[in-house]
Amino acid sequence: MATIKEIAEKAECSIGTVSRVLNFDESLRVSDEKREKILKVAEELQYETKHQKKQKKKHIVGVVSMYTTMEELEDPFYLSIRLGVEKAVNDKSIELRIVHDTHDGFDLKRLKDVDGIIAIGHFTEEEINAFEKLTPHIVFVNASPNELKYDSILFDGKHAIREVINHLYTLGHRDIGFIGVKATREKKGIDLKETRYHLMKKALSQKGLYQEKFIYHGGMTYKDGYTIMKKIIDKDELPSAFLIGNDSMCIGALTALYEAGIRVPEHISIVGYNDITNAEYAQPPLTTIKVYTELMGEHALTMLVDKLKGREIPLKLITPTHLVVRKSSGPANGKTN
Repeated sequence: MATIKEIAEKAECSIGTVSRVLNFDESLRVSDEKREKILKVAEELQYETKHQKKQKKKHIVGVVSMYTTMEELEDPFYLSIRLGVEKAVNDKSIELRIVHDTHDGFDLKRLKDVDGIIAIGHFTEEEINAFEKLTPHIVFVNASPNELKYDSILFDGKHAIREVINHLYTLGHRDIGFIGVKATREKKGIDLKETRYHLMKKALSQKGLYQEKFIYHGGMTYKDGYTIMKKIIDKDELPSAFLIGNDSMCIGALTALYEAGIRVPEHISIVGYNDITNAEYAQPPLTTIKVYTELMGEHALTMLVDKLKGREIPLKLITPTHLVVRKSSGPANGKTN
């Protein structure tokens, strides 16, 4: 931010003259040429008067999470996105109002005077309509209900799954299973379509490797991963590798395998999804798909502020992913193809 002294030096006049010109002192006698030069320099240096600073609008942004506070802790994917939004607020011109689902709906009263909304997750048509009545400025994160109308931020799921399958295939795996995340909003009538499953099925089918008997659905927490893997172990029909829908479930599955004496990756390889903080410290450290969730949150706020400044054309941003290879994946039967 420029100072009056800097403006005075560049405009070649006194600090007092600059101060009186910028504060529109009508009693000041100065040539129009000098006044115009001072104002031009101030504009070039992006100087703001005290009056302008006071008049600077403070934006109120609603951050609405599809998850309850407890679900956010159990599966930190959306928590990380929200923290990314909060991290991006680096000045006092933006006030955030955080609203979670309560299973009984959202507290829309907290959003009644917001300038814009960042909606994290999937929402019903009724919920989206309710948001739109509050503000036309909405950015959806990890969903894109109408890309011709709303800004949205997604991650490149196709690349993520393709990278996992290629990694496991190169290691010699041909029996590859999948444990998917439960559609936690089924009771609201939202079809989450389990995108990861459909992409996994397509990628395996293209290589002639898809086997329905190795596909499991349901769950999202550490406990769910543990329970599902226990049931799979009891069936005594394990594939040589599993992709699991999130890291929390994956770490639960690792515990079940350890208790059964099934070594990872010597007996079975495990790949997670999201790269949460605990993934690196699991036993063994977890091979997982890195999703830049904080980046998604940061850019959601940037896009919303840009929209509040007048942008009319909706944008759709796809963030990258990459596979972080650690020790939970290894060669099938001890050798690669």
